[in-house]
Amino acid sequence: MEEKDYINDIDNERADAACARLSGKSRSYILSLFENNLVLINNKVAKKSAKLKAGDIIHLTFPDEKQIDLTPKNIPFDIVYNNDNFAVINKPAGLTVHPAPGNFDNTLVNALLYTFKIEDEDNDFRPGIVHRLDKDTSGLMIIAKNTDYRMKLSKLFSERAVTKKYLAICCGVPNFIEKTIEAPIARDKYNRQKMAVNNDGKYAKSHFKVIEKYKKAFLAEVTIFTGRTHQIRVHAASMGHALAGDILYGGKPLYDFKRQALHSYFLEFIPPDTNQILTLSLQLPKDMVTLQEQLKGE
Repeated sequence: MEEKDYINDIDNERADAACARLSGKSRSYILSLFENNLVLINNKVAKKSAKLKAGDIIHLTFPDEKQIDLTPKNIPFDIVYNNDNFAVINKPAGLTVHPAPGNFDNTLVNALLYTFKIEDEDNDFRPGIVHRLDKDTSGLMIIAKNTDYRMKLSKLFSERAVTKKYLAICCGVPNFIEKTIEAPIARDKYNRQKMAVNNDGKYAKSHFKVIEKYKKAFLAEVTIFTGRTHQIRVHAASMGHALAGDILYGGKPLYDFKRQALHSYFLEFIPPDTNQILTLSLQLPKDMVTLQEQLKGE
């Protein structure tokens, strides 16, 4: 593992931009370091969006692992929609979206490069990636096939012009039919692998609607209006109903269900350069159906 220190020399520059400039590494590689808490500013774990001052000390840790490998790999996934500029796929649970320290070559990106022709030259190790799902979350993801369309699709997300709905199996018995949570989310102060509700965090809004109740859990449709890291998992846990199988946030492993019971099942948006709404949806995946049946049988 290699570690290097840099002294920032520009006021009011974003941390990720400063790190890329001073280290000579690509912006996308630097973002992977931020995501894995490998960037310290003045000896504190830093956010990529932090504004730096001249004289701030940047400490970067570069993992001693093989280089990022964008070799196409035949990793199966279902294609839900496909055209010349973008596709919508059904990401399997357990598949990391893009290369990062710890997993450089068995990712969705490797699978996408095997299946599609993606021309995204300024996105070093996330070609085609517009938005992400957690490794153990399954379901719909939009994939761009070129740089121009990725930027247009990213703008839709930033403008909150994409309707995103999930199906989640939550622990406990709810005392509500519908509930909206507006609670800011930031990195957990005590466990850097987690996020947490924190007044200093970024605004986040989720709406939970109970679809079906069981004795010790319930199925909910969750609509998110923002896209914060672990948003649904954090908001569910904050109201005392962590996702089944989500050990990180206190969810119980019901019937040995070993991942967070979360599935991106619905997307609706108007693709760039068109005026027609595209609506896509999926059924629950087999493992969540099995869990649902077990809960119903109690």
